[in-house]
Amino acid sequence: MNKKIVDNLNKPSLYKLLSMGMNKVLNFFKQHITYQAVLLLSLISFSTSYYGFISLVSDGALLTKFLFFAVVGVIQLALVYSISQLYLQEFFSRYVLRASLLLVTYLLSLFISVLFSFNFYYKIFSASEFSQRNVTLQLEAVKEGLEDAQSSFNAVYLSLKKLSDYSMEQSILERTRGGTCDETQIPKPGPRSALREAESKLFQSHLGSVEELKSKLSDEISIIKTMLLNFNPKKDNIEKLEEQVNDKISKINRLFRGGEISLLSKVLAKHNGSKRMSMQSLGRNISCPDSEISLKINTIVEHLNGLKQLNDVAFFDANDQQQLIERTINVLLAIIPFTNTKVVAIDKVSSPTDVTQSDIKAIGLGFLVDFFIFFFTILAKEPYRAKYFTAESIRQYYQYEVRRVLKPFVFENHFSYHIIIPNQKKNHKVEEILTRFKMDKMIVLVGNNVLYDELLFLHQSKLKHFNEVTFKVYKLNKQKYNSLLAYVDEFSNA
Repeated sequence: MNKKIVDNLNKPSLYKLLSMGMNKVLNFFKQHITYQAVLLLSLISFSTSYYGFISLVSDGALLTKFLFFAVVGVIQLALVYSISQLYLQEFFSRYVLRASLLLVTYLLSLFISVLFSFNFYYKIFSASEFSQRNVTLQLEAVKEGLEDAQSSFNAVYLSLKKLSDYSMEQSILERTRGGTCDETQIPKPGPRSALREAESKLFQSHLGSVEELKSKLSDEISIIKTMLLNFNPKKDNIEKLEEQVNDKISKINRLFRGGEISLLSKVLAKHNGSKRMSMQSLGRNISCPDSEISLKINTIVEHLNGLKQLNDVAFFDANDQQQLIERTINVLLAIIPFTNTKVVAIDKVSSPTDVTQSDIKAIGLGFLVDFFIFFFTILAKEPYRAKYFTAESIRQYYQYEVRRVLKPFVFENHFSYHIIIPNQKKNHKVEEILTRFKMDKMIVLVGNNVLYDELLFLHQSKLKHFNEVTFKVYKLNKQKYNSLLAYVDEFSNA
């Protein structure tokens, strides 16, 4: 019975077995995969960033390509190096400045890498469909503006025709019955009859011009509809298409504020309201008030005022690097909390500045690649402070009691540390530690047989018991020594 209990106690628990297995997997992963993974991901990040950089120039000069190659290489090295040298513990030590600089370097290189990688991923995931949606939305807006203008012109044409027909009817009535301008006047050919007839002919003449403008607008709407139907973002030259559309918009806007529209408004104003109280006809000054004509003219003027100038379009061009960078910034802002930028599906885009789900995928992939570089680099690097010392050397230094033994001989200041050892009074433990320091490249001999009087006053006050001997002076690596002491303390507390 006792034997079974002992055997059971000697068997490792399931937790220990799982822990041992996990450690073996992690060690294998760390030794055989992490470095290769970091290298592969760095090459991917480098390639996509280089693609974004090289897209900024159009000359294609070999020197330019080489310079960008070097710039992207430095950025990629900074990305990997900064995270490989960054330790969280250093933010709570005297090395906070170094840690802060490494963090800033990492974040800056990460931002640049993602920014220019976006060009590559965006063209794969989202550029063509967003470009199509962007162009389609703006062409639709132009088409709607033209249709509104056409509707206004139709209303102007119909109202002007009614005005012309009404004036002709009043001209006939004035000749046959009289009293259309002044009920006291008897019917007869005269200035009032001539005025009515002249107004009818005048309005009729402008009716033809309005019909011509209406026909031109109809043609432009057909052209815009054809552009919408045939637009292909992968084949069409976006810049050329934008130029063509803006050229048409410019011509249409000139029609809106052109001679015929301007002239028609002025002509109608002379036959409207109080102006009818003093009008010239057959060399005479007469009055011919008519509330019906004023009402019809006011209706026409209202429709003319409803003709709004069309805005120029600014199509998104996936091949324009400046637009891509602006687009990247919009997407970056969209993923920052507390911003009002909305993320929508591509078919729900209602504004050219909307950020789509495909945009997030594109920039997310750039972040993902750099995140895995971060992850594998963290996994591959040595634990904090072990970058200088192996676990075995830390154990040996712990046995040497470095802090206690060297305390009388180590001189610290803000810029450098020194070890000053008396030549004539050997200390076996001190010599062992110095030998080990030399192996770990922690000390450099800067003075031999130095006299007591040649030492600094600060040194003399601490070594006054050795004033009759000479000294060896070593410069001690400050960073390594502090790391060693901290790691020895951790080892002793473990």
